[in-house]
Amino acid sequence: ESFFDCFNRYADEILLKQLLTDESLIPYKRDIEQIIDLKKDKLHYTRIFLSNQTEVLIDKDVVCEKALKKGMQIDPDYLEELKAESDYIRAKSRAVWYMDRNDHTEKALYDKLVRAGFNPKACAKVVARFVEVGLLDDNRYAENYAERLIEANVSKREAVQKMLLKGVPYDLAKSVLEETETDELSQIKNVIEKKYKNNWCIIWS
Repeated sequence: ESFFDCFNRYADEILLKQLLTDESLIPYKRDIEQIIDLKKDKLHYTRIFLSNQTEVLIDKDVVCEKALKKGMQIDPDYLEELKAESDYIRAKSRAVWYMDRNDHTEKALYDKLVRAGFNPKACAKVVARFVEVGLLDDNRYAENYAERLIEANVSKREAVQKMLLKGVPYDLAKSVLEETETDELSQIKNVIEKKYKNNWCIIWS
């Protein structure tokens, strides 16, 4: 073995030893954490305690599905995946609860979920999924709501404003209302009759 071969082999050994002992050269090593403990928390959550003295709430079904347990090592990317999946499951569960009670527009459901404290990305994912399977349909909502407004003798101008407040896009609201037949004279008559129902001086001919 020549001097240079011996030198190179020795240098490689020194470098390898340094790589194995110097965490600054392998930053990912410091990011890997260990699950210290798991405890049941709120209704659908499990609180996970990590070796870096942090805690995270994960949906209990995710914990079960991924077989998370004490002593298990977990890296940051996988932890973020678990949190995202947990956020999606909880947001979806709440969205189903909302939809079971009233129909919503895409915007209305998204805003409601965000106000309830759910992760915006999870909320957007839930809305997209509901649209995909037909649970959310802005066109259907707009048509049904427009019919109720017209039956209640609400003017088209006011109806547009009410539909906007429900999250119906302006162009869709205007289009749906234009397709709905209304009798403006009957609307005016009904409004006046309600306002002056005890005034027998109002005579229509």
